[in-house]
Amino acid sequence: MSINDLLPSVATLSHADKFRLVQILLEQLTKEEGISARQTPAPAETFNPRSYYGVAHQSRQMIDEYIASSRDQYRD
Repeated sequence: MSINDLLPSVATLSHADKFRLVQILLEQLTKEEGISARQTPAPAETFNPRSYYGVAHQSRQMIDEYIASSRDQYRD
């Protein structure tokens, strides 16, 4: 069976079925090529949004202070 024979059948599949077909094909290719599937590594630490609270504000303050000091240097 050729690709041209398969395309009309694939075109009628739903999006979910097309994604599943791609997954199956990729799994078969990895087995044929002897490639081990990569597992996503577990995160080193859990994300804590509280550790980032106020970081953007501090950066903004530093930029504003830098711009203000730069303006003062050019005025003199």
